[in-house]
Amino acid sequence: MAKILRSESSLRIRQDAIDRELGRRNIIRVIVWGLALSLSAWGLAASLLHGSYLGALGALLILVLAVGYEIHLREIVVESHNLEGGRRGEQKMANLLAERLADDHVILNDLEFSIGRQRCQIDHLVLAPSGIYVIESKFWAGTLSGDAQDTQWTKCRNKGKTQLVKSPILQCERQRSMFITLLTTRVPEDRIHAMAVFTHPGVNLQITNRENRAFRFPEAIRFINDRCFDPSVLTGEQIEVIAQHINRGQA
Repeated sequence: MAKILRSESSLRIRQDAIDRELGRRNIIRVIVWGLALSLSAWGLAASLLHGSYLGALGALLILVLAVGYEIHLREIVVESHNLEGGRRGEQKMANLLAERLADDHVILNDLEFSIGRQRCQIDHLVLAPSGIYVIESKFWAGTLSGDAQDTQWTKCRNKGKTQLVKSPILQCERQRSMFITLLTTRVPEDRIHAMAVFTHPGVNLQITNRENRAFRFPEAIRFINDRCFDPSVLTGEQIEVIAQHINRGQA
């Protein structure tokens, strides 16, 4: 069983913040609409009294702001749902990686790096004697179609609904490039792999040229384990040094 050195935290922190806001929404909604209606009534009364449109315009603006708050609530409800799926997928991925990889592998989850103004977030990083695996995990259901070189793919859910999504392959390869720039230990670049992994059991990958780039979860585990027979490029001590250095940098 592989060692997990760092667990996911950023999605949990965002989820907790959303949960707190949603927990207060009923009280805040009453306050917002109470103020909006009161101020709108005052603005309309002022307009009628003074024969000016300014009060009516102010009332309209206040109502627009109240409606904007309602839209904001709907947006964070959707975000909460998406975060829940994302966290579930990332946690599943982290646990299965730990269960199915050898004990000389080290796993770090939910990493953030920056170079100048560029930032990236790596879902899972696996350090092994065979090399380093930069993993972007997606808990997406439905049929994904496109090419590995495309910047966008088409995702088709049930009932025929489709949407364009950014390519996780290109996202993961950008993360790999940034990680290589920041890596202080010399590791051959062909031993640092970018892997877009899809963990939802209902995903159907119709991505051309995806070999060694986009994986269903069992394929990803097989890919990493098959590399165990390659000549080692990292010793156990080097893996521990890299892992501890990365972990300290995330504090």
